[in-house]
Amino acid sequence: MKHINKKEWKKTTKYIAGSTGAVALAVASCAAGITGTGTDVTKYDKEYLAGDDKASDTDATTIMNTDDLADQLADNVNLKEKDVDKDETVYVFAKANGDVDNILVNETLKNRDKSDKIEDTTDLKDIVNVKGDETFTQNGNKITWDAAGNEISYQGTTDKQLPVSVKATYYLDGNEISPEELAGKSGKVKIRLDYTSNEKVTKEVNGKEEDISVPFVAVSGMVLGDNFTNIQVTNGKYLAQGESNIVVGYAVPGLDSGVKDAAKDLDTEIPDYVEVSADVTDFSLDMTVTMLVNGSEMDYSGDLDLTDLDDLTEALSSAGNQLATGSGDLSDGATQVSDGAGQLATGAGQLSDGASTLADKMGDLTTGAGSLKDGLESLSGKSGDLTNGIGVIDQSAQSIAAGINTLDAAVNTKMTDEEKAAAAKQAGTAAASAVEAQFAEGTDTYNQIYSQASESYASSITGATDQIAQAYINSDAYTAFYNAALSSKAMEYATQNAPALMQAYGIDYQTAFNQAYNGALQNAELQAGVAASVQSAFKQMAQQTTASLAESGKATIGQSVVGACKSAASTAASQAAGQAAVQGAETAKVTIASQIEATQANGYSLVSGANALAQGTSTLAGSVPALKDGISQLVNGANALASGAGQLSEGAVSLKDGAGTLKTGVDQLKDGAGQVADGAVTLNQSLVSLNNDAIKKMVNAYNGDVKDSVERLQAAMEAATEYDSFGGKSDNTAGVTKFIIKTAAISAE
Repeated sequence: MKHINKKEWKKTTKYIAGSTGAVALAVASCAAGITGTGTDVTKYDKEYLAGDDKASDTDATTIMNTDDLADQLADNVNLKEKDVDKDETVYVFAKANGDVDNILVNETLKNRDKSDKIEDTTDLKDIVNVKGDETFTQNGNKITWDAAGNEISYQGTTDKQLPVSVKATYYLDGNEISPEELAGKSGKVKIRLDYTSNEKVTKEVNGKEEDISVPFVAVSGMVLGDNFTNIQVTNGKYLAQGESNIVVGYAVPGLDSGVKDAAKDLDTEIPDYVEVSADVTDFSLDMTVTMLVNGSEMDYSGDLDLTDLDDLTEALSSAGNQLATGSGDLSDGATQVSDGAGQLATGAGQLSDGASTLADKMGDLTTGAGSLKDGLESLSGKSGDLTNGIGVIDQSAQSIAAGINTLDAAVNTKMTDEEKAAAAKQAGTAAASAVEAQFAEGTDTYNQIYSQASESYASSITGATDQIAQAYINSDAYTAFYNAALSSKAMEYATQNAPALMQAYGIDYQTAFNQAYNGALQNAELQAGVAASVQSAFKQMAQQTTASLAESGKATIGQSVVGACKSAASTAASQAAGQAAVQGAETAKVTIASQIEATQANGYSLVSGANALAQGTSTLAGSVPALKDGISQLVNGANALASGAGQLSEGAVSLKDGAGTLKTGVDQLKDGAGQVADGAVTLNQSLVSLNNDAIKKMVNAYNGDVKDSVERLQAAMEAATEYDSFGGKSDNTAGVTKFIIKTAAISAE
C-alpha cells in the first residue's frame, strides 16, 4: 500500500477520474461520496489569494470562508494523482444569479530541475507573485521568471468567457423571483443551477467535421441553515452537519444530446442541472460554491474500439442468416422423414392384412390335413378307388410342399442392412419426438432441471464475493482511495490543531500546520480507521457485483443445462428404439422358422412332412402297383401333416397378432414424424421471424443511432483530453485546471 507524504502531495494534482462510459461516470461520482456520509473532507492544494485590490469590488479572501463547503465538494468526487508542469485554479466571483463579477487565476509552475529561469505562456493581466519575491519579464504572452531554482506561484486576472456558465434561478411558491426580492421571504423555495458548456472544438464524427462541446464535471454545494426544512435535491443529496445541511449536487454539461438519449435507453440519466427545494422561513443564503473540472481525465480515446462493435454486428447478422437457412433445410428433411413414415405405415398395413388372411387359411389347411388323414385311412380299404384320384392328390401335395418351402425360405432369410437401418431410423425418430415432449418448457422434467442448474449457478457466483472484494482491495484504485482519505483526515487534524501548536511553540501557522499534518499521516490508529472504512466500501461494491451477476445469469445457465440434458436423452432414446425395432423383427422370423421346422414325435416337421408328402404322392403316381405296400407310409405322413398343420395354424395366429402390433407402432411412428415435420416448419418460421424482426433490426439500430452516439461520445472525450488550461500555457507543458465558482450571499440585511 502506497502512502503519500506532504512533499509528494505538493508534487501532484488531484483531478476528476472518469470511467468507460457516462453511466460509469455517474456511478463513480456516487460511490466516491454522493451516497456517502460526507464526514471525511479533502483539502485540495490552493494558494492564498492576493489582497482586496486584486479582487476589485469582491473581497478575494472571502473564498477562504468557503473551505468547509469546498472540502465537501472535493470529498464528493473521485480523485487520483497526476504529475503536471502547470497547476491552475480559477476563482470566479459571481452575483447571486451566476453572472460573473470578476475572475482571479492562481498558477503554480513546477520546477523539478531547479532551473534558474522558467518560461511560461499566459494571457492573464495584473500578474502578482503570491508566494515569493521572484520577478519576471514579459514579451507579449511570453513571460520568463527568474526562479533561482524555486517553484513559482502567481496570480492574475482575466475577463475571458468561462468554459462553463452557471445560471442560478430562484422560485418562491412556484413563481420565479429575483435573489434580491427573495431575501427574507418565507414559503416553498426552489433553487435551480443550470450549467452550459461554452467550449467547442472541431472533431471528425462519422466521416465529417462537426463542432463538439467539451464536456465538464460540475459539483456544486450550498449550506442551508435550520430555517430550511423538507429539503429535496435533484441530481444530488444533502448532508446533515449539526444544525445545518450541506447540499451537494453534480452535473455533466457539454455532452451531446444523442449521447444523453442513448443513455436514457439504458435507463440512465446524465444530468446538466441541480435543483434544490425546501420549505423556508426568512430566506437567506450565504453562497453557492461550484467546483468545475474538465473531462480531460475521462479519457475514452483508448477505451472505445468501434471496430469490435462493427465486427460483432457483422457476425450477428451472418449468424442470423445462417440460422434461418439451416432451419429451412431441417424443415425439408423432417418432411421427407414424415413421407417415409407414411410409406412404412402402408407396408405395415399390407403385412397385417396378409397375416390375417394367412391365419384364416390355416384353418382350411388344418381341416384339409385331417380330411387327408381320414381319406388315406379309407384308401387303405379302398385301394381300388385310389388309382382314379391319385393324380389329384399328387398335384395337391406338390403345391402344399412348394408353399411351405417358400415360407421356410422367407423366415430363414436375414434382414439386409438397408432394412435394418430403415426400421431403426423410423423407431428412433418416434422415440426422439417423445423425449422432446417430456423435456418441453413447463413440464416437471424441465422445471426440475432448470431450477437445480440456475440455483447452483447463483450460489457459486454469490460465493465469489469475498474473492472479488479482495481483488478490489489489492487494486490501485484502493490505494488511491486510501491515500486520499488518509490525507483528508490529516488535513482535518492539522487544521484543528495548528492554532494550539502556534501558541504552544511560538511558531508560524504554516510550520504548525505542517507538523500536525505530518504527525497525523504517521498515526497508526488513524491509518487503521481509514483502511477499515475504505475496505468496507469495496466489500459492499463486491456484494452488489456478484448479486447482479447471479441474477442476470440464472436464466441462461438453467436453459443451457436443460438443453444439454434433452439432447443426451434424445440421442440415447433414438439409439435404443432403433435397436429394439430391428431385434423384434428378427425375433419374429426366428420364432416362425422354429415352429415350422420343429421335429415332432413321428420324426417329421411341417417342412419335412410336406416334402415327404409331395415325394410320396409323386412316387404313388408312378408306382400305383406298389401303392398297397406304401399305404402305411402315406398314412404316417398324413398324420405328420395333420400335426404340423395344427402347429402352423398356431404360428399363423401369432404372426397375425404381431403384424397388428407392428402396424399400430408404425402408425404411431407416422403420427410422430408428422408432428416433427410440423414442428420443424414452425421452428423455421420462428427463426426467420427472429432474424428479420430482431437480429436485423438490432444490427440496423446499431448502424444508425447507437453507432452515431458512440462516436460522438468518443469525440467529446478526445476534446476534453485536449482542454487543460484556461489562462494559457506553452504547447509542450503538461497542465491541469479546475474552477471554483462562488456566488454572492442573499440576505435581507
